[in-house]
Amino acid sequence: MKIQHKIVAIPLTVMLLVSTITFILIETYLESQLIERNKNELNTLAMASLESVRTLETIDTQGEQHVIRSFQKLAENIAHAGDFRVTYIDANGRVLGDSDISFDQLSHIENHADREEIQLALANGKGIAERYSATLSTDMLYVAVRSNEGHYTDNNSHLAHPIIARIARSQSSIYAAIYELRETLFLTGVLSIAAVLALGLFGARIMKRTVQNEQQLLEKRVEDRTTEISILQTFGGLLNACSTLDEASEVLNNVIPRLLPEFKGSISIIKSSRNRLDRIADWGGDWPGADRFAPGECWSLRKGHQHLSTEHGIQTLCHHWVDIPTDHQTLCIPLLAQGETIGVLHFVMPMDVSLDHYKGLSNAISEQVGLTLANIQLRDSLREQAIRDPLTGLFNRRYMLEALDQSHSRAERTQTEIAIMMIDLDHFKLFNDNFGHDAGDHVLKAVSQVLKDSLRQEDIACRYGGEEFCIVCPSTNEQQALQIAKRIGKGISSLELNMNQLSLGTVTTSIGIALYPNHADNMEDTIKAADEALYVAKQNGRDRAEIAQPIFVEKAEEQPALEAEFEPVAETENA
Repeated sequence: MKIQHKIVAIPLTVMLLVSTITFILIETYLESQLIERNKNELNTLAMASLESVRTLETIDTQGEQHVIRSFQKLAENIAHAGDFRVTYIDANGRVLGDSDISFDQLSHIENHADREEIQLALANGKGIAERYSATLSTDMLYVAVRSNEGHYTDNNSHLAHPIIARIARSQSSIYAAIYELRETLFLTGVLSIAAVLALGLFGARIMKRTVQNEQQLLEKRVEDRTTEISILQTFGGLLNACSTLDEASEVLNNVIPRLLPEFKGSISIIKSSRNRLDRIADWGGDWPGADRFAPGECWSLRKGHQHLSTEHGIQTLCHHWVDIPTDHQTLCIPLLAQGETIGVLHFVMPMDVSLDHYKGLSNAISEQVGLTLANIQLRDSLREQAIRDPLTGLFNRRYMLEALDQSHSRAERTQTEIAIMMIDLDHFKLFNDNFGHDAGDHVLKAVSQVLKDSLRQEDIACRYGGEEFCIVCPSTNEQQALQIAKRIGKGISSLELNMNQLSLGTVTTSIGIALYPNHADNMEDTIKAADEALYVAKQNGRDRAEIAQPIFVEKAEEQPALEAEFEPVAETENA
């Protein structure tokens, strides 16, 4: 049995059982009340008829026949008032008058002294009995009441006192009333059950429709939740595979609008200096917030947890918002990873959007994004530490070798040249011994900055070891390499080196230049050729650049080696 059928059948069965019991109780109660009422009515009539007997006391001495005829007439007159039978009986049980028989039949009626109601009336003043009447062929209810007088026999009329008035009524009228009552109750019960059945079926139909709607809604919620979980899993997998912030930003722009279609959003990350946040990604349209802001401008960073601009009906906007429509609200969620705040996730949504539905989803997104950004920053930091020289900030030798492999492959494809410069500071050991290692570090940092300023964007500057540097210049010929070397040499020789208000003097550099494939047929030999050219520059007086000899001896005999001496200049030329 289906649930909707049970909903109808169970109440209907209970109601039927209760109604049946109720009808039986009501019928029993009303039947007893009708019988009791009938008894009281008959008792009242019997008392009233006894009062009428007193009018016969004056004729009590006029002869027996005349007295009996008077009782008969009185019984008939009283019986005309209703559907009952009136009988007068003396103390000896003789019938003096009966409304249902004629005067002539009175002498043939048997003595009533043995009647139950007569005996009770003589003994107690009132008697009630129910029995079948053979004369009337029906069940009768008898109520007999005797007059309040002593026992005596009148000598003139031969009447035995006290006189008893008996009122009888057929039980068929009571049975008819009970039958009508039973029919009424049954009809009422049937109509009630029919009404309950109709209402139950109607309610079951409504409930079925409601249950179906709720089931469809629940299935849709489950489906939406399953879709959200699937998207979140894909989202997490994509973020974990991202190696740069740009890749993470692209994933965020593609996935989050599907999870939160009614939201505009952006992500800002804290700089390593901890004094500024920069926006790295946004989605959902024009962003109404600042591109950069201080940590103190965001309430979520101040409070240490998410901040809703309309929380508890109090509108409190962060200072980094520029233009927020009045019918929108904002949400800022700190991005945490391993107990450290690394950024903020911002949302802008309409006022009628309930955040309770999206609370779990937004928190899941913020947790995943926080962990991903932390991993990317950690990887970037480790990568920087692995490829950067901690003192100068230039690339280290390991990175240079990897970059050379890439540049070599590109040069092979494009049939271009690669220039490699080996740079060494002149007399740096003597400088280090005179001024100390701190001063030497200061000089190395200043020289590194000159290298950064003098090179092109595609050129790679590396610290090769100690005071020696290596520059890789893709797609560069001899003349271009020589110009870059002259620019570097002039920039270094023009440095004004000061430390702790102490002048450190000037420093010069020697540069050796070699080109692939002109001076070697592989990158390792090209580095060796540049290193040999560096030694030539040292031997030729330092503060100069030398080009390595070509790989072909015949070509070297035909063309003299290129060299350049550096002339101090007032300002360093731009790259």
